[in-house]
Amino acid sequence: MNLRGKEKYNSVNHLTGLAQCLIDRNTIIDLRNETMVAGTIVDVDGYMNVTMENAVYIDQLGRQYPLDNFMVYSKYIRYIHIPEDVKILPSFENYLSSMAGPQRGEKKKLTFREKRTKMSNLNTMMENNMTSRK
Repeated sequence: MNLRGKEKYNSVNHLTGLAQCLIDRNTIIDLRNETMVAGTIVDVDGYMNVTMENAVYIDQLGRQYPLDNFMVYSKYIRYIHIPEDVKILPSFENYLSSMAGPQRGEKKKLTFREKRTKMSNLNTMMENNMTSRK
């Protein structure tokens, strides 16, 4: 999954990431027109458009239509059923940590400019009797 810009923002800051935790899992999606789709989630983009494989579309009357592929636009999704075997909180935390960028390390050594500024500030504070030299 290669997300860029707004898609990555939506994925991390909205519930889109929750749906992305369900990739490669069988689930049911309730649609806004009182129908539902059951199948394996293959892809969820940053706007929460869901692509499913081996899907079964179930209409309002309960008739079932098997489909190889099915795509649901986010505006038509009412509810995504989370399978009972999924521990969603740890799964979502793992997803968020995988989406985070590299962590910055602590600076180990001050530059000459930083040392000079620090010494200047310390001298100014000592002249004004704000601190004692350590």
